[in-house]
Amino acid sequence: MKILLYIKCLFLVLPFAGFAQRCNHANQIQSLYSQLAANGFDTQKPIAYHYFFIDSNEQDLNQLKDVLLKQNYKYVRTTKNAGKYQLEVEKNEAHNASSATQKGKSLNELTKANNVETFDGFEIFSEETITEDDNLGTFKQQIERIPTAELYKKALELYDKNEDAKALIAFDRCIKQNINLETSYYKRANCKTALGRSQEAIADLENVLRLNPQHYEANFNLGGLYFDAKNYDKASVFYQKAVTINPKSDIGFYRLAETYQQMGMKNAALQNCQKALQINPNNEYAKKLIAALK
Repeated sequence: MKILLYIKCLFLVLPFAGFAQRCNHANQIQSLYSQLAANGFDTQKPIAYHYFFIDSNEQDLNQLKDVLLKQNYKYVRTTKNAGKYQLEVEKNEAHNASSATQKGKSLNELTKANNVETFDGFEIFSEETITEDDNLGTFKQQIERIPTAELYKKALELYDKNEDAKALIAFDRCIKQNINLETSYYKRANCKTALGRSQEAIADLENVLRLNPQHYEANFNLGGLYFDAKNYDKASVFYQKAVTINPKSDIGFYRLAETYQQMGMKNAALQNCQKALQINPNNEYAKKLIAALK
């Protein structure tokens, strides 16, 4: 998984309103690179450094831009905010605290030589690899800080966005806090199914049924999980419970028929296909299964 390393450093005493504020002077640059080194940042590896210049006159910035392009900088953009223009250029370079400080001084001199008001420092852009486990560990810490009153809402939001691994973490905490247990177990089971953790999903769905034996979706999904595991006896039990709870479920009768087909119970399979078609004559799956059974 990739994240963006996004570090700012400023050479100004006073930032301009409207533009990003970056850290000040050599002592803060030293602190910045000390932090980077502590996190395994490789100062020998060239990465994208973005440099910023500010002036009230766009023409002066354009002249400086031409000078920088001749020095192999890449033009990124010019933006305007609060009556000031900001020029942004990019160059792949490798710096440590000492060379970054010296680079800042050189660019500050170049800025003055070209009648531009301010060299506004640099930003570092780099893609660093972190593991999914590291990312989820950080997310888990964030979830632990969410107030209990907002936790369930956040879990549902993640679930609706199909962010299964994160939703699972949120529902973990909901369950520990005894928040909407029936739904939390059910939705956590679906997250686990999506993540390929079928046995854990089965355990959660069984917890749903302990709380509410008439939960149609939990029975139906348990049928599906056991069917996928080729445990057709158990699949048939839960599909039968599902259609008993919801006798208007054509897909429930079709899945029960499919299970009976796998068990070699042709007549039972045909009967349940016919029930599915009585409920929904347009159930193409049931039609195909009947054709296969004849």
